[in-house]
Amino acid sequence: MIALIGINANAAMYIVGAAPFGGWNPNAGVEMTDNGDGTYSYTVELNGQVGFVFGDGLADWSKFNSDYRYGPATGDTSIQAGEWISTSKAGDHGCYFFTGTGDSYVFTFDKTNSRFKVEGYVAPIEESYTVCGDNATIFGTTWDPENTANDMTLDTTDGLYKLVKENVVIDAGTLYYKVAKNHGWAESWGDPEGPSGNQNYVFNENGTYNLTFKFNLETKEVSLDAVQTQVGPEIDPITGHLYMVGQVNGNGWDPSQAIEMVNDGDDDTFTLANAHITDSGNGYGYFSFMAMLGLDAQSYPADGYRIGAAEDGTDAVLDEFVDMGGFGSIGAFKIEPGYYNITVVLSAGENGKLKLTAGQAPEPVIDDVYIMGDVNNIGWNATDGVKMNYNEGIYTANITTQNQGDLGIAYFGFTKKLAETNDSIGWASIAPFRFGPVSEGAFVMTEELLGNECTLATDGSYESIAIPEGTWAVTVDLVNNKFTINGEWPTDTITPEPEADVYILGDVNNIGWNATDGVKMTFIEGIYTANITTQNQGDLGIAYFGFTKKLAETNDSIGWASIAPFRFGPVSEGAFVMTEELLGNECTLATDGSYESIAIPEGTWTVTVDLVNNKFTINGEWPIDTITPEPEGNVYIIGEVNDKNWAANDGVQMTFDEENNVYTATVTFDGRNAEGEEGAEEFVNYFGLTKKLGTNDQDWATLNANRLGSETDGDYWVTPELMGQEIGLICPVDMAYRIAKGEYTITVDLENMTMVINQAGGLRGDVDKSKDVTIADVSALIDYLLTGDASEINLQNADCDLSGNGTPDVTIADVSALIDYLLTGAW
Repeated sequence: MIALIGINANAAMYIVGAAPFGGWNPNAGVEMTDNGDGTYSYTVELNGQVGFVFGDGLADWSKFNSDYRYGPATGDTSIQAGEWISTSKAGDHGCYFFTGTGDSYVFTFDKTNSRFKVEGYVAPIEESYTVCGDNATIFGTTWDPENTANDMTLDTTDGLYKLVKENVVIDAGTLYYKVAKNHGWAESWGDPEGPSGNQNYVFNENGTYNLTFKFNLETKEVSLDAVQTQVGPEIDPITGHLYMVGQVNGNGWDPSQAIEMVNDGDDDTFTLANAHITDSGNGYGYFSFMAMLGLDAQSYPADGYRIGAAEDGTDAVLDEFVDMGGFGSIGAFKIEPGYYNITVVLSAGENGKLKLTAGQAPEPVIDDVYIMGDVNNIGWNATDGVKMNYNEGIYTANITTQNQGDLGIAYFGFTKKLAETNDSIGWASIAPFRFGPVSEGAFVMTEELLGNECTLATDGSYESIAIPEGTWAVTVDLVNNKFTINGEWPTDTITPEPEADVYILGDVNNIGWNATDGVKMTFIEGIYTANITTQNQGDLGIAYFGFTKKLAETNDSIGWASIAPFRFGPVSEGAFVMTEELLGNECTLATDGSYESIAIPEGTWTVTVDLVNNKFTINGEWPIDTITPEPEGNVYIIGEVNDKNWAANDGVQMTFDEENNVYTATVTFDGRNAEGEEGAEEFVNYFGLTKKLGTNDQDWATLNANRLGSETDGDYWVTPELMGQEIGLICPVDMAYRIAKGEYTITVDLENMTMVINQAGGLRGDVDKSKDVTIADVSALIDYLLTGDASEINLQNADCDLSGNGTPDVTIADVSALIDYLLTGAW
């Protein structure tokens, strides 16, 4: 009997340590799972540092240390995840420390080899089986193994995986399909003898079907049972709906976004008021109808549910009923662009009838519209512009334009909002409200275009209008996105040339980053070229450059903001890193307003830009022993930190912890700002976070576009209660944090968009400075309160209830707070 007890005791393994491992109670350690191969495991979620040892039995401290304890041979030892650590029955010689980041971890003890390791928990992959095929009506998408709506479920009655689709309307024809494993194509099954290994099923006639797809995992057999429940397409009552598709209300022939018509209570009569039919390009708009909504932009429902004209291109005559082609007809009606009231009576005549009457354009939501730029002696000012007059959907203004330089040419654009300040922040704040003509670069107004409608961009573009000096009547129609300009064209004026220049900006030809200066590229037969020499930034031998279609008049924040819409660069997340292998290869340029830089070693290069195909190439001789630039992936602390001040190009770069995938920095705030009532001894600093610095100390437009922060009104006050807590981050957010003076460790997790701030060197509750919070800290705290001797304790850590708000305030209440934490594991 004694031998059996000994075997059972030694068959188990335990972790003994701080919460959550029993709170350093050797009789309350957590039992590990026996894996049956001499190893034991335990999974737990950890956030912060935890101390622990192992034991192959539980007992009081004296017996546990002498007979069961596995730990370090000499004192406390910190360990890292992923490493096997040798251990032994070491007696009372210290413990292991591991720091978790809020994730789950697996502790594994290998008793055979007397070693252990801690690893991040990886959830087991549950196998899935998904049916994919070529019919979007059935599957929603085509050949898409990631569409979880088509995942099969296991039928335990027969052991087959099945997917059931009911009441599916299908045209006669052949269906091709497969079963894919784990939402990918690494493993898939169909008919090995079929086309491309696909299984197939032949539907002999149109109809409505119930479908059951089957998969035998053991034999890998794939099959389909199809039961026809309705022959051919069923007429209107099966849906009770009618949709209008085509060039109507911005639909653009997307059957999944078709416009639903109104049923007036009569099952076969549908109406749509003030439908906007737009021009297809030949002076007509085209449309048709459907009794079922499509699944996506390409897939129409079964043709039996299309209801159109008997012949494609049939005229829809105003104020007259026109015959329809009935269910199954896919021809389109056509009519001149405009607003119409639509009526469809499915029971009228032999196949239904269509009638259109004149409709009305809706009144727009009235916004303020301003003309900004070289008008009425205002100049380009984010806070000022000419407010246009509004009347019945149209905005108008009379303006006088003034030239830029000696060309006699002026530039202006439109905005729905003015800024509060005429600086980079002001310009950035109104960027979403600016708009302008559809144009590549400035829109060139000519004498021939006067009085003609010109198109406004609706995609956030704000290109300018280039026009000679003069007096003009400007009209803006935001319903149809058009503008017109009327006036008397000056004689002997210089007609502005369309912008077609490209410049290289940056560390090239000893220019540096200057908004007013760059290397102008040579244009020959659609291609821009330039020979440049790059100079390093700092001592890394790395240079950075980008492209712009326009230079600024001043090298300041306003100048940089003015050319931001004209800058462009490579498709890249952060700086595009040019390597020796990429020389001579075509690389892609961004067309979405991005202006990432190209990082390249010092050297002489030939640069080619193709704006037709949005490509660039770089040729040259790669330097020997050069440092290849690392891609940008930085986080900076900006503001009143480490004796710095608010400069857009200066900040404390955080260190990237590759193992934990976080950025960290220990920084000091000197408390240069007084807070509270007059005479209050409370001092704070303001700081922010950014993923990218500006090119100069006033380049806030670049920096703010990469700022990280919390979505709050006003500055975010980092109170003592928030120490150690996760603070959510969003980007971009132009706001600052406020924090009391002191030294802090800041940790940023970009993957989960969180920030954690702790006082440097501090651990709340670690009174005895053991780097852990245990019952011994209660004793140390009580000793201090009885004796007043703080020589052996950390007073900041002893302020457990944070009543001092950063200044230690230690009372009996802190003993209660500490005991509560030890009992509950939470402050």
